Amino acid sequence: MSKITTATEVRLSYTNLLEPRAQDASKPDVLTYSSAVLIPKSDTALVEKIRAAIAEALQEGVVKKWGGRTPNGLKNPLRDGDADRPDDPNYAGHYFINAKGPRGGKEKPILLDGSSGAIETDSPQVIYSGVFARVTLQFYPYDTNGNRGVAAGLASVLSSGKGEPLANTVTANSARDEFGVSTPAGDAAKEFAPEAAAPASAPEDPWAN
Repeated sequence: MSKITTATEVRLSYTNLLEPRAQDASKPDVLTYSSAVLIPKSDTALVEKIRAAIAEALQEGVVKKWGGRTPNGLKNPLRDGDADRPDDPNYAGHYFINAKGPRGGKEKPILLDGSSGAIETDSPQVIYSGVFARVTLQFYPYDTNGNRGVAAGLASVLSSGKGEPLANTVTANSARDEFGVSTPAGDAAKEFAPEAAAPASAPEDPWAN
């Protein structure tokens, strides 16, 4: 496993970090902490740092999982927003990574409020889709049910608390709406309320063939 902490800010999107969310409609009881991480293509130093960390995780997979060979069709966690999300202007000019919380998304990442002395936070005004933040990412190889590649984990977030909320903001209330259950009255004032649409699956791209 390789790990990096960004020295510059990235932006969070499709963020489910305060409460886990089902990612597969056929498995509503399997809840996952996750977020997309948008990386400006103009931040070439960060992009190269991420690529180096992915390459390190790939080599670990070659040695420990794939018998000394690089399999065909590996999935790369670093994706091109212009190519894979052409209809989303927020992804224009960015790479993106879909990352899960620790232990495959079973655990919440460490969430810190950078505007308040880096104290831990569970505030939806600090952790939300659209916020700018520094993050710690972990990359590791996987080989599951014929799917192989490098996955990304989100270990921690240092939020700036700044950034226009994106329309894809996911909250507990919007998730309840999708499952057709009522929202407790006391929760309504605590959360954002935009429509939460599940992201389309990114097409698989050939990598390291």
